[in-house]
Amino acid sequence: MRLVVVGYGPGGVYAALAAKMFAPDMDVIILTKETIPAHRRPGITLGFKSVDTDVLTIPEWTPEALAKKGIEVRQGVTVTGGDSANKILTLEGGSESTIKYDKLVLATGGRSVLPNLPGIELDGVYTVQDLMDAKRVAEAVKDASSVVVIGAGFIGLEAAERLYELKKDVHIVVRSRLLRRLLEPEMSAELAARIPSGVHVHLGLSPEQVIGEECVRCVSLGTERIDTEVVLCVTGIVPETALAESLGVKIGKLGGVVVNERMETSVPDIYAVGDCIEIKDFLTGKPILLPVASAAAREGRQAGAVIAGKNKIYPDVALRFQYDYIFGTEIVTVGASTTEAAAVGIDTKVQYLYDPAEYTKVALVTDHDGRFIGGQILSSRMAAPIGYQIMSRIGEGAKIEERPLTKFRHDELKAVLEEVIGPIKS
Repeated sequence: MRLVVVGYGPGGVYAALAAKMFAPDMDVIILTKETIPAHRRPGITLGFKSVDTDVLTIPEWTPEALAKKGIEVRQGVTVTGGDSANKILTLEGGSESTIKYDKLVLATGGRSVLPNLPGIELDGVYTVQDLMDAKRVAEAVKDASSVVVIGAGFIGLEAAERLYELKKDVHIVVRSRLLRRLLEPEMSAELAARIPSGVHVHLGLSPEQVIGEECVRCVSLGTERIDTEVVLCVTGIVPETALAESLGVKIGKLGGVVVNERMETSVPDIYAVGDCIEIKDFLTGKPILLPVASAAAREGRQAGAVIAGKNKIYPDVALRFQYDYIFGTEIVTVGASTTEAAAVGIDTKVQYLYDPAEYTKVALVTDHDGRFIGGQILSSRMAAPIGYQIMSRIGEGAKIEERPLTKFRHDELKAVLEEVIGPIKS
């Protein structure tokens, strides 16, 4: 049996790995238009600095490493369409014009969205979706003194940090607040306080126009104008579904490929994972878009297992876990925020924990019954272990009073020492 995977990101690679692990005799081929090895998406803005971006390469996912596992990666190949009735894909690039499959995984990702602004088509406006985009931005900012970043998601904040390190005059334009959907307002404010004063954060403002003749000259925020040579739009992505549509696969109301819990689409033997799909929310079962690398990896694992004939359904497929390290702060978001919960009609409560020793702030989000549904951590270090604690409790359906988080490490050490030497004054 031949499995063809279209896409070389986490969803596609994990689908290939899982299928090969559960069915070693399966013929597995990954098709990608990219010509560079698979790389980490968080951190792609390292490309702005034109440094050796080999540090972003995932060694276990290089074509050579995957070949040792029996998975063939064909790079520089674009899939232009196909015939799902005859299970054939049409190709450009490479040595073949078509390829047959028995099972197909669509891991086609998403594409960047540009805001609908006058002047957005001017030279000097960029998006950042992959490492090649980052390298184009690197060329653009070489001689620029000022850069405006529109959008304050993870990639937008990463971009601002990288540009600040390049000694650029950096302006972040934020319509509401930092990481609005993912962080509680108090956590957003805390994150904003940790951004260096040399980075200009324009909160509660929306760009109205990009001004220039052929090239960008400034951005209008209403009564305020920011002189700049480069505008970087990091305002989200939409599912890339052109190939799915050409194969007759059903597209949902949110614009993504419709899949069930087995990652099966509406067309037999075609599966989809990653940023191109709509998946059922872990709280309500309603369709959502979840363009998160860790979720894509779990979706790929699920698809690969099913393709290999396994009936196991993994319960954590649609559970968000995001990590990044920006401006000296580890940021972890798990599950749902109050903003996301409210959007699907769930009442929530938030409890905050503080640890001055580790410069840590934690938000625990629970439903009306007190069960964990999400959490966020800002910390100088050790944010991920706290995030995994929250994630496990969400999976257990635990209540906060039943399964409180373990004490911060220095508190545990203090407790041990006090048992030996007596009370220690802070």
